[in-house]
Amino acid sequence: MDSVRKEKYALIGMGDFGSQLAVTLAKKGIEVLAIDSSMEHLEEIKDVVERTVCLDATEEKALESQAVEEFDAAIICIGDEFEETLLIVTVLRNLGVKRIIARATTTRHAYILRHLDIEEVILPAVDAAYRLANKLSLQDQFNRLELSSDYEITEIRAPSKFIGRKVGDIRFREEYQVVLITIKRIETQPHFWGLATRDVERFIGIPQPESVIEKDDILLLFGNRKAFEHLLSDPESSSPPPGEEG
Repeated sequence: MDSVRKEKYALIGMGDFGSQLAVTLAKKGIEVLAIDSSMEHLEEIKDVVERTVCLDATEEKALESQAVEEFDAAIICIGDEFEETLLIVTVLRNLGVKRIIARATTTRHAYILRHLDIEEVILPAVDAAYRLANKLSLQDQFNRLELSSDYEITEIRAPSKFIGRKVGDIRFREEYQVVLITIKRIETQPHFWGLATRDVERFIGIPQPESVIEKDDILLLFGNRKAFEHLLSDPESSSPPPGEEG
């Protein structure tokens, strides 16, 4: 049986961003070649990644010796020195690297890189701001499990427009492009031989089309982040369920 081919990436620039990316990829079983002109930066990650090389990536001969064109991608992780990033882009192209991913620290830098036909540009600061804004604005969204840059499993409080309605009538897939996995419900149960009560979380299992969503239910959903934003920001979320209009 043929063994599964291991992905491999060449990362250039082992500052805070580059070293964190290198370590994270290595821990996921990906082969990482970490390149930096500072041996000190490489020392911090040498026991985690597959290989480290100290060289100046703006020098074509030095980079050519590492056969970076054979990697799945070369990722330029340098932050402040944009001129250096542009030089490395030129070197990588001369060496025949097919997939180049570059980090940019400003939207202007990202604009320039895209006009140089670098389609994959990373803007960490902008992405972090976007994530924080979403977290602060979507107050009814709770625990989240990110599966990729686009898809996640998340918990949301059932919007008021869903309360009292059957799951089969809501059309989660067709209208909202999300999948309802299960429903978490808070139930009040007797406690201390009926002398007190307590609230207990209970999952109702796989929701059936006839399952009715109740007030304060937590919905566990799978889907695209933009779909969740649409669902939670939908102005109809505050409308009463059918049969309760004034």
